[in-house]
Amino acid sequence: MYSLAQVWALPAALLVIANLSATWYKLVSERVPEPYLIRRALRQPLPPRPGRKGLSSSPQVKDEETPTSLLDAHTALNTSLFPPLFFFSGLYYTDVLSTLVVLAAYYTYLSQRGSTNYLVSGWLTINVGVIALLFRQTNIFWVAVFPAGLTVVDTLKRYNEILDTSVEDAGPKHYFALLLYLPRNVLLLRPVAVVKAIIPYVVLLVLFAGFVLWNGGVVLGDKSAHVATIHLPQMLYIWPYLVFFSLPLTLPSLLQPILAVLPKQFRSLIETNLTGPFTPTAPSIIAATLFNGFAFVAVHFNTIVHPYTLADNRHYVFYVFRILLRYPAVRYIAIPVYYICALLTIRTLGASPPAYVGSTKRTPKKQQRVDSVKSDSVQISFVIVWTAATTLSVITAPLVEPRYFIIPWVLWRLHVPASKSKATTSQLALETVWLLAVNVGVGYMFLNKGFEWPNEPGKVQRFLW
Repeated sequence: MYSLAQVWALPAALLVIANLSATWYKLVSERVPEPYLIRRALRQPLPPRPGRKGLSSSPQVKDEETPTSLLDAHTALNTSLFPPLFFFSGLYYTDVLSTLVVLAAYYTYLSQRGSTNYLVSGWLTINVGVIALLFRQTNIFWVAVFPAGLTVVDTLKRYNEILDTSVEDAGPKHYFALLLYLPRNVLLLRPVAVVKAIIPYVVLLVLFAGFVLWNGGVVLGDKSAHVATIHLPQMLYIWPYLVFFSLPLTLPSLLQPILAVLPKQFRSLIETNLTGPFTPTAPSIIAATLFNGFAFVAVHFNTIVHPYTLADNRHYVFYVFRILLRYPAVRYIAIPVYYICALLTIRTLGASPPAYVGSTKRTPKKQQRVDSVKSDSVQISFVIVWTAATTLSVITAPLVEPRYFIIPWVLWRLHVPASKSKATTSQLALETVWLLAVNVGVGYMFLNKGFEWPNEPGKVQRFLW
C-alpha cells in the first residue's frame, strides 16, 4: 500500500514542472530579457502608486530615442563580452544560464513595478525565482533579497516617504541617513504597503529555507567542500575585479589628478572626447577611514585560503594567492588598492556626462537641465541594496572564484550611466576593445599554452578563470 504522501507526490511534481515550464515558455516567447531590455527599463520613471494621476502604472520599454537605444545596445554588447561570462559560454558551466535567469528575474521586477495585478505579478516573480534557484542556490540573494530591497525603496518613494539622493551628489551623510531612516519609515509609516509589495520575495525565501532544511545545506553537490563560513575579504577582492574589467569606464576618475596639471587646451580635448567634464572632488576622509579600517581587520583576522585554491594551478586565482602567501606584506599593501578601486567603482556609477559635450552648437541652459533629468542617474539606494546583496552572496564562500562575481558585475555594469556624448561613445568603444583583448588573451592561453601534471602524463591541462 502506498502512503498518502506517495500518492500525491507524482501529481504534485508534475504540477510544479508544468508551472515552471509555463513560466519559462512565457519568458522565451516574449524574448528572454537581454541586458538591452533591462537598460531600456531602467530609463523608465517609477510609476505612481495606484489611485494617483501620473504616468502609466504599467511602463513599457520603448525604443523611440534612437541615440539612447544605440547606447543601450552597445552597453548590452559589452556586457555580453564580459570575459568570465564569455569564456564559460564555451564550456559546460551553469554560469551563463544562471546569469540569464537572474536577469530575467530582475527584468520581471522592473517590468512589474506599479502593476495592480498582484496575483499575476507575484506568480511570475516566484516562478522565475524558483527557476533561477534550480541553476544555482546562492541566486536566492539576487532573486529575493536584491529585488525585495529595491521594492521597499520603490514603495516608500511612491508615498514620498524617503529621500533618495543621486550617487553623483551624495556623501557619507546621505548613505548614513538612508540607512538610519529606512527601517523607521518602513515600520512606522508604510508597514502594510511594504509587506504587500514584498510578499512574492518572502514566499521565495520561505521556499528556499524549506529546501535548505530538507537538503541539509545550501548546495546540492559536495557539501564538505562548500561549507558556509564568514569570509569578509571577498568584499575587498571584488573591487579590483570590477575595475579591471571596466577599466575604460573608470577613466574620468582615474585621470582626474592628471587633468588638473595638464595645459588647458589639452585638458579640454581629453574632456570632450574621452572623460567628459567634471569637477575635482576629494575623497571623503570618513569613508576612507571606515573602509581602510574594515579592510585591515578583515585581511588580518579573516583571510582564508581554500585548499582548492592552492590545489589547482590551472586557475589564475592560484597565481594571485601564491604571491599573497609568498609575500605576506602584500596583503596589507593591497588595502589602499582595494579602497581606490572601490572609490572608482562608486564614482563610475555617479558619472553622467551631459549630452551637449562635444557639440558645436551652444545648448541653452534649460535644455541642459532637461538632458540631465533624462540621464539614467543612479541613486544611493541601489548602491546600498546592491552592496548588501553582493556581500550576502560572496562572504559565505570560502573559495575565491571569479565566477562568483559575475552577477554583481553584470548588475553594476547595467547601471553605469550613459549619456549622448562623445565621451560616452569613446568610453564604450574603448570598453569593447578592452574586453575583446582580454577575451583573445584568455582564449589564446587556453588553446595554446596547455601543460601536463606529473601525476597525469599525456593529459593536457588548460588555463581558465
